Amino acid sequence: MEGQAGVLSQALAQFRALGPRQLAALAGVALLLLGSIAFLALRAGSPPMALLYADLDPRDAGAVVQSLDKQRIPYQLGAGGSTVMVPEEMVPKLRLALAREGLPAGGNVGWEIFDRGESLTTTPFQQDMNRIRALEGELARTIRGLSGVRNARVHLVLPQREAFSRRTNEAQASVVLSMLGSQRLDREGVQAVLHLVATAVPGLKLSAVSIIDSRGELLARGGEALTGPAAASTQEEMRHAQELRIARGVEELLERTLGAGKVRAEATVELDSERVQTTEERYDPDNQVARSTQSTQEQSRSGEGGNNSVSVANQLPGAEAAGGNGDRSQESRTEETTNYEIGKTVRSALREGPVLKRLSVAVLVDGVYEPQPEGAPKFRERTPEELQRLTALVRGAVGADERRGDRVELVSMRFAASEAEMPQAAGGFLNLSPALTARLIESGVYALIVLLALLLVARPLVRRITVLPAATAALPAAGAAAAAVALDAPEGRPALPPAEGDGGEAMISLTQVDGQIRASSISRLGELVDTYPDETLALVRRWLAPAEVEG
Repeated sequence: MEGQAGVLSQALAQFRALGPRQLAALAGVALLLLGSIAFLALRAGSPPMALLYADLDPRDAGAVVQSLDKQRIPYQLGAGGSTVMVPEEMVPKLRLALAREGLPAGGNVGWEIFDRGESLTTTPFQQDMNRIRALEGELARTIRGLSGVRNARVHLVLPQREAFSRRTNEAQASVVLSMLGSQRLDREGVQAVLHLVATAVPGLKLSAVSIIDSRGELLARGGEALTGPAAASTQEEMRHAQELRIARGVEELLERTLGAGKVRAEATVELDSERVQTTEERYDPDNQVARSTQSTQEQSRSGEGGNNSVSVANQLPGAEAAGGNGDRSQESRTEETTNYEIGKTVRSALREGPVLKRLSVAVLVDGVYEPQPEGAPKFRERTPEELQRLTALVRGAVGADERRGDRVELVSMRFAASEAEMPQAAGGFLNLSPALTARLIESGVYALIVLLALLLVARPLVRRITVLPAATAALPAAGAAAAAVALDAPEGRPALPPAEGDGGEAMISLTQVDGQIRASSISRLGELVDTYPDETLALVRRWLAPAEVEG
């Protein structure tokens, strides 16, 4: 007890001997240390935060935050309130609990709007509006479940039939789609959305449904998907539809091998829209057909008699001509004519619609990400052999013709993925989550800063403050002892007493000094002089002129 009391009294005496500046510096160091320790304790005590939901609608974000406040669960908001962060170990449980409450609803309400019940003041108009809102919300939720669709909004117009009226208006619907990244809905997907909406709403026809995307592109009009060339009404729409069809075909073909989102294709089509009529006749000399045949046969006779007189006897039947001695002649001729028809082919062609004149296709493919033992995967461009095979595949798919001047270019470059599409690391240090690993590293950096502050700033300052009073008190005593030794020295020469302690320590001989001095004593004396120059100067002045100092 007496020892502890002595130490305490000695510490109080040292603090009392300190000046205002030294006390202020010591208090600042103490406050800095306490603040650092408190900060590290709070950082270590707070749980690591993880993502609960992202890209929330303001209405859904407000409902989620309200539910978290009721459960007294800490959370953090980011990205303008569209991102909610909660403690990492509570993420699965909170998602299940919020899903049981119907959150997030995607900014839409479904049939749960009728779970609240209706009051006596609810009007038929409000009931109809709630029914339309429920239909719109349920359709939007179903459409959001399609692959590649990030968000959807559905607008329905369901007219009410007036009493005693035969006139009825048709129902109409409009759908707005927001796709994920650069994905686009193909023709089959658009047709699926059309039939989904038309069959879910009573009295709605396919021709009364229109679909557009977030870029303002019309995907369906009048119940027909506008993603094919046959649906275009103008040459520009036909060209655009043809380019879109070719580009999507290339992307779908290569994504089966390279992966979804790893291919981007663009096509440029040049169409010839001139109206051309062609008539062609071809004759085949080797193909002859007999068309008609004509035969002619002629016979003629002629003769000369001796008596050419005409009498009744000559004309009687059976009478022989008198004077039958005369010359007679006979002539016969046969003629046959055949007409042949030469084979002929007549072809008539009329071209009215635009035809493909030239085609250019540009394809951009992502490279290969090779996993590394430590750190993120390393990017590598595809080899020329791979690019050649992919180019040949694309040329065959689009029907490229070199005689027509078609071009196909395929390049491998690194894609700039968004934050939502970035692959997350499987595990951090010691199989810890990346968030917890980052927090441990951060806490270690803070602890290292505090340790360096203690070693480089606080320790020298405290040592200087505590040693200064003792050294100041020791210097006058040392000076008095040295003066006493100097008075007893022979011939007025100062001398130091023999050193005590270890006799094996190195000794130094000085001129005009009898005996030897320890080397450690000289070193210690030099340190005191460098540390306390003012006190040393006062002591030397006292030695040189003791009478003036005392006076």
